[in-house]
Amino acid sequence: MALSGALAKVMTPAEISPALQARVNLETLIPKEFEGWKLESANGGGIVNPAVRGELENIYNQTLSRTYINNEGYRVMLSVAYGGAQKTDMHAHRPEVCYAAGGFDISNKTKTFVDTTIGRIPAMHLVARQGDRNEPITYWIRVGDSLTRGWIEQKLTAIGYGLTGKVPDGLLVRVSSISNDEQESYRIQQNFLTAMLKAVRGEDRFWLVGRLNS
Repeated sequence: MALSGALAKVMTPAEISPALQARVNLETLIPKEFEGWKLESANGGGIVNPAVRGELENIYNQTLSRTYINNEGYRVMLSVAYGGAQKTDMHAHRPEVCYAAGGFDISNKTKTFVDTTIGRIPAMHLVARQGDRNEPITYWIRVGDSLTRGWIEQKLTAIGYGLTGKVPDGLLVRVSSISNDEQESYRIQQNFLTAMLKAVRGEDRFWLVGRLNS
């Protein structure tokens, strides 16, 4: 019993400090204009429906949804959500779950990499379709220092933190486009993400990509 009590104490994760959480401000973290992309004033919105938006706000400490447009008229929807405590049940609301809850059919879910000037980012591709709307999506989830793809990687990373007695914070980055040309959409999304990450201050990039190996 004494050993069990000691182990329980060791395995009780330490919550991330409010002071550290307060350092994250999604609204100012990502510029509204950068390298050929600018915020579209009439934001088309990235969250699927009000019910999902409410669920995200309950799960995360901060959320940000914007639509950007470039000089050629291409639009990319950006959604970022930050949570201060990602425990082993992994509260991160993955897009395939979010969109399915909004009535979308999910297909072509694939692990991939997004090559940027700051490093190679492990990410997921998938396509969400509802009626005539076809939406190719690129996303990744940061758990603590690490980027994860899919539920298994998220859970294993969170468990690993639990063994150290820490609760990691977490952040989801999602970009999507409305297009029937999926490969072209992924190319444009990579261009957008490369420009966005380059525009974010070097000391702030950790919040988006963790300890990324370049």
